[in-house]
Amino acid sequence: MESLWTWLSTPPGKGEVLDPFGQFCLLLLAPGFVLSAFLAGPGAGRLAKDPVQLTGIKYCASIGLWVFGAVLFFFGVRVMQINPLSFGEPKWLLGSVVAIVFAAAHCVDWWRTEYPAALSRRFIADSVHPLVNLGSHVGDEPARQTSPEMTGRG
Repeated sequence: MESLWTWLSTPPGKGEVLDPFGQFCLLLLAPGFVLSAFLAGPGAGRLAKDPVQLTGIKYCASIGLWVFGAVLFFFGVRVMQINPLSFGEPKWLLGSVVAIVFAAAHCVDWWRTEYPAALSRRFIADSVHPLVNLGSHVGDEPARQTSPEMTGRG
């Protein structure tokens, strides 16, 4: 137990930055952060057209941005070999990995509980107040320019 605590509270040396734990964190954070950023931006619209699904994807992606951003911060401190407030210690990366697991569980819980409820509320709202095409005031005829007739007496 003493060696585990020592490992968790000792910043890595220059040759130990990309040890197996550092490689694992890098392989976890890089694709996770890029995917979260893509889905929080324009990627969600390509993945889902339903507004409820779109909201869920953006919600989970924003959580992912925060969590993966924290991992990116701690990994950056580790790589640059600076240690403000002991942020270069492995315990911060390990805590961030645990936060990723909890965030993923929260998103899965949202999709299992909140998504069906939001989808049913949307279905009920659409059936009570259907979107009706009220048409437009402009007819189907092509536009034509009218000018007042001038009568000249001559």
